[in-house]
Amino acid sequence: MRNGICSKCSATTIFASQNGLRLGDYTHAVVMPHTGPGFRGILRGHNTAGLWQFVCTTCGYLEMYVLDGEALGVIAQQWMPVPRS
Repeated sequence: MRNGICSKCSATTIFASQNGLRLGDYTHAVVMPHTGPGFRGILRGHNTAGLWQFVCTTCGYLEMYVLDGEALGVIAQQWMPVPRS
């Protein structure tokens, strides 16, 4: 999608926006640490202005990318890795 071609239908009707989708009551994106079930405590999020959404207006497919290097570092340290299958 970031190359202007839809990864689902191959159309070239791709549009992008930085923080274009409002997530809850926030006007900006917040990266939160992974927490397990039953977590009780205070969490501190990392504000990022680097959350981009890419939408194909032909099929409606949506992809989101974090393009903020500092936020990617927070994610790498605090989120759970996905094992290869």
